[in-house]
Amino acid sequence: MKLCGLGILFSTLMAFLAGCGSSEGSRRSSDSPPEERERKVPLAQIERQFNPSDYDDELDAVVQRHEIEQQRAASEAGKDSLIIESEPSQGYRIQIFATSNIDEANAMRLTTVQRVTEDSVYIVYDPPVYKVRIGDFRTRAEASQKLGGLSSIGFADAWVVGDRILLRRIVRVPSSPSPRKE
Repeated sequence: MKLCGLGILFSTLMAFLAGCGSSEGSRRSSDSPPEERERKVPLAQIERQFNPSDYDDELDAVVQRHEIEQQRAASEAGKDSLIIESEPSQGYRIQIFATSNIDEANAMRLTTVQRVTEDSVYIVYDPPVYKVRIGDFRTRAEASQKLGGLSSIGFADAWVVGDRILLRRIVRVPSSPSPRKE
């Protein structure tokens, strides 16, 4: 019984050791000798052999892409463009928060941007206070009307203040007439 147990232990140990050994086939990644694999090629030689035209796009593909871009530009050339002009003016904004800490002001601005998406939100620095303000209103009446809506969404302490605002207006820029070929 003792001899049988030793035989099983010995054969198990041999199988374990045989499994732990590595094979030579997995060590070799290529058939070239190690001297060639470790040999470094100078950069100048690689640059001499490099041919950038091997990496160029096919000429037909480039010409086709260029024609598509020209057609798109020609179709858009006949359309008028719209731009937004901003003009500074005296007006009103709604102040919702004031603090001497810039981080608190930025945090309040981010919160406000998420809650009030239709108006611009500004941080105005009037030393030593950072003020968070909403909107660009031409008249106090417009600002007061918006103030009622802000009070209902959690800005109960907000008030209307006079400030320099940006009046934005959309301006249509006519396309230039294309030159006629005669």
